[in-house]
Order: sequence, then structure tokens, then C-alpha cells
Amino acid sequence: MKRTAAVLTLAFAVAAIAAGGGGSATSTSSFLVFVEPTISSASNGLTLETAMEGSFNVGAKTASGDGSFSLMAGSTVLDSGTFTVTSLVAFQFYGCGEVTDAGVRISLPPDLCGGRVILRVHAVSKTGAQSDGLLEVNCQIHDPGGQAPPGTSEGVKVNARGINFNKHITGDNLFVRVP
Repeated sequence: MKRTAAVLTLAFAVAAIAAGGGGSATSTSSFLVFVEPTISSASNGLTLETAMEGSFNVGAKTASGDGSFSLMAGSTVLDSGTFTVTSLVAFQFYGCGEVTDAGVRISLPPDLCGGRVILRVHAVSKTGAQSDGLLEVNCQIHDPGGQAPPGTSEGVKVNARGINFNKHITGDNLFVRVP
């Protein structure tokens, strides 16, 4: 039993060191983030269209940017407005330089990257109502020969006003690594 515990402790220590080393390549990176008009849906049938431009710095744990949103029930616009990015919550790096589309690997410039970033946002409706929420941007670009994590897809998820828009309908996002 002591031997099993020692082996497990060693395995966890090696995994922790490897995980720390893998993240260190992006631990001080800065990225521009672009979200073309993207649609997400909630379980209640509502959809949310978002678009944004901004930037984030992983090392400084900062983010900025702004965007727009439209809340829809079918083709009826229920609400719309703008939002401001207020902070970086988390970032998971997928890599740079390649995307896979319909099973075909497509080479990209080495500064075009993918990952999942979660940003804190403050939204202001055209009616003047204000709300805070989380916006998650997922970009499927990855390292050459690699892949984005299974089960992920290109798009945006938003959790605001108690509604979770957690299903990607359309999406076209991009992270650009800046020096």
C-alpha cells in the first residue's frame, strides 16, 4: 500500500510539473481576440448573437475590449446593446498554426492561435438595463499535427442574467498572438 501511494505521489508530481511546463509557453503571452457575429442558444430557445474585438494578456491577467449583442426569440429581437470586457478569468491554450476543417488540416501563419478564453463582461442594453456576465470564446486553431480538445467547437458561450447560452450555433473566432 505504501508503494502504491509513493507511485501515485510521484505520478501526480510529474504531471504537475509537466502541466506547468506546458502552460509556461503562453503564461506571458498577449493575444488579440476577434469574434465575428456568432450565435449561441439557451435551453429555453432564446438565441444570442455576439460580436467583439479585444485583447488579453495571460501573464498580467488582464483583458479589454468591447462588442455588441442581440437577444432573439426566433427572428424577433427582444433586446440588444453593447458590452465591455472588464477582466480575464481563464485561458486554455490549444496552439498555433493549423486548423482542421472537415478532416482536412489547413496550415495557418504561426501567430494565429486557438484556445478557450473566459472573459468577464459588463453589458448595457439599449433600454439602459445593465448586467454583468461571463463570455467564453472558443477558437479551434491548434498546433500542427495536433487537434483542439475533443468535445469543443468554434463559438461563444455567454452566461448573463441567469440565462446560460451554452450551445454554439455559428462561430468564427480568432486569437492573434502579439509580441
